[in-house]
Amino acid sequence: MHLDNLFWFWNHAVGNKFCDDVIRFSNTLRKQKGVTLNPDGTPCINNEIRKSEIIWMTEKWIYKELLTYISEGNKLAGYNFNLKEAEPIQYTRYSNNNYYHWHFDEIKNNENKLIRKLSIIINLTDPNDFEGGDVWVSRPHPEPDKTEKIKLDFMRKRGSCVVFPSFLYHRVAPVTKGTRHSLVCWMRGERFQ
Repeated sequence: MHLDNLFWFWNHAVGNKFCDDVIRFSNTLRKQKGVTLNPDGTPCINNEIRKSEIIWMTEKWIYKELLTYISEGNKLAGYNFNLKEAEPIQYTRYSNNNYYHWHFDEIKNNENKLIRKLSIIINLTDPNDFEGGDVWVSRPHPEPDKTEKIKLDFMRKRGSCVVFPSFLYHRVAPVTKGTRHSLVCWMRGERFQ
């Protein structure tokens, strides 16, 4: 599949109040370790690939913000994917030495007729509150280390947002100081033809 735009972004998609409200709300909920999937699709904790804390959220006031940007990004980037439903929102907290190495969000061996088609990330943290934690994407290739990698410097800004196809490899580099808070969500649709 040819992509004219690997991603679509906004520097200030959401304001400080929204970011503060989400972080404050997350502090009232139970965190769990971030998981990855085994080849058979079962979840597992694998610190070689991912180290972070997550919370699952389904609050309408958060969906309202995310779904607006997913819809706009789908159009403005020229993807025009047929989208059906959003998955639960993942709040992620990356503390010192936390990361998520190269991965893609599309779930393989998914027996559901719907697959992840678009991913969204929103940075909730002021850039002065953390170091490292850079978001990267790679051009489509089965092995991300063998293709061009793009650091999304704009994702350091608080309230910044990026939308991209879920089959693209991406990563969050290790946080070297402070804590980085973000929101992630996926829109599903029928399999690509």
